[in-house]
Amino acid sequence: MSFSSDVKNELARCEIQTKCCSRAELLGIISFCGTYKPSPEEVLTVKTENAAVARRVFSLIKKLFGENITINQTKKKSRGSTFSIELTDSLLFKVLTETGLNKDGIVKFVVDPFLVQDECCARSFLRGAFLGGGSVNSPEKSYHLEIETHYFGLSQSLTEIMNAALFGAKTIVRKSNYVTYIKDSEKISDILAAMGATDSMLELCNIKIMKDMKNSVNRRVNCETANVVKTASAAMHQTMSIKKIIDKKGIESLPDGLKELALLRLENPEASLSELTSMLKTPISRSGVNHRFKKLMQIADSL
Repeated sequence: MSFSSDVKNELARCEIQTKCCSRAELLGIISFCGTYKPSPEEVLTVKTENAAVARRVFSLIKKLFGENITINQTKKKSRGSTFSIELTDSLLFKVLTETGLNKDGIVKFVVDPFLVQDECCARSFLRGAFLGGGSVNSPEKSYHLEIETHYFGLSQSLTEIMNAALFGAKTIVRKSNYVTYIKDSEKISDILAAMGATDSMLELCNIKIMKDMKNSVNRRVNCETANVVKTASAAMHQTMSIKKIIDKKGIESLPDGLKELALLRLENPEASLSELTSMLKTPISRSGVNHRFKKLMQIADSL
């Protein structure tokens, strides 16, 4: 099961509380996965591939209107099923009126600001919107949460509600659909918590911590490896220069300070400059050792 499905299943288990929040959540679900046909028979169809979302619609309608509805299941040719709920007659009128989708006899998928003016109702609407048309990537792969709709005005309202809560949402057009998305891991954690998916939020945070730790270790290892390679390369060039001097002029041709350092390098080919500094009879600074090696290499280059 995907992380996105886990989130929806958790959201669908959230306790159904006040009537106003139930209404806002039902509005969110219907708006993002519902289709309305006025003729030949007026019908509103809510369709989803997640059984928990279908059961959530059942529970919300039961709480708001005290009526039972039928959930139809259709097996897909590939894996899984599609779950659909058809609302007609008096129940359809009640649902459209209660959720503010029926405006003077005209059905429009828009958000009535009155229904989401309270913070709790706005969170419930976001939960419904995600249940209806949302998805979120597994945090092990990338950080991306989105909610998709066919309606421009609906996407605008959704983006405004998200950004009123400082979630930093943006909207793009994808294949004639409007996609409201968040890519910041902290903002995704915040909106998951706001919608009620606390367990999923904690899982995302734990995975992010592990990824950050791995990245930090990898950066440190890469840095240390680069330093080792750099040190080994410098030591090799120093050794080659010293051997060239010995072959051409002899070690005795060097001043005492350069001679001592040259012999130490030949005896300790893997030692760092700091380690060589401590081996000298009269210790000098690391920069002093580096300066002597430059002189040795200059002498070798002149031969």
